Amino acid sequence: MNFQDNQTRDEEVTLELTPLIDMVFQLLIFFLLTTTFAINVKESGLEVDLPRAKSTEISSMSKHITIAILKDGRTVIGGETLSDQALHDKLVKIYKDNPDTMVVVQADKSVNHGIVVKTMDTAATIGLKKLAIATMEE
Repeated sequence: MNFQDNQTRDEEVTLELTPLIDMVFQLLIFFLLTTTFAINVKESGLEVDLPRAKSTEISSMSKHITIAILKDGRTVIGGETLSDQALHDKLVKIYKDNPDTMVVVQADKSVNHGIVVKTMDTAATIGLKKLAIATMEE
């Protein structure tokens, strides 16, 4: 029994990289789409040093909006820095969509208290009555 091929093959063995690259891109897209995106403003890259408190639990609400107030006094919602008028307009839109929306204020502990009160007053004046201040657990 002779299992050897009498013909010599001049074909060069090649490795196809296209299917390999396709699979790598598919895995990359899969992991990007299945990543849990952070809701907490601190986890989203904004530096907010929250004050500490012993009780930090907020009742689970079906709908809430988080307003971050940074050290320098800037107001941020969803990664977008807003002026006072833009904040007012955004809160009016939120109120029209769902008047029961809870407003959670995440203010840096070094922020002037007046800015926090002004932000909460803006929400309350519009009609958003469910207000909360975010803190870190001690």
